[in-house]
Amino acid sequence: MDKLTAVARVLIIDDEPDGCEAVAGYLTKGGHTVRCVPNGREALSALVNEVPHAILLDVRMPGMDGLEVLEVVRSYLRWGTVPIAMLTAFPEDGRLAHVAQLGVNRIFAKSRVNLNELLTWVNEQARRPAPRQIEPPAPQVGA
Repeated sequence: MDKLTAVARVLIIDDEPDGCEAVAGYLTKGGHTVRCVPNGREALSALVNEVPHAILLDVRMPGMDGLEVLEVVRSYLRWGTVPIAMLTAFPEDGRLAHVAQLGVNRIFAKSRVNLNELLTWVNEQARRPAPRQIEPPAPQVGA
């Protein structure tokens, strides 16, 4: 990692552990801190504890899919400005036509992802101001 590149905290949300670990390993060698979670529910739990500099989000996952996670993330002020790139094995998925309107910065096709391009994208996110670490609201007792 060159001296101009800051360290980014990256959250990878992907139900395929091998792919997640491969990307995480590459980004870690690039000097970044990476956490992999296998589904949308665990991703939302992880986001409560720490807001990353960037999110790599799989589109098709069991349970809460990537588009549902995207909608939730974008609906919260605390996470609303975190850069998100979609990872997909199905780049022709028609649902992806409108993800830019939901704040997706980039789409990477899993079958032909260029890890250097992915690292460059993460490096760019690391140079941006860190996401605001707003404290989550206190849970409502008895509500």
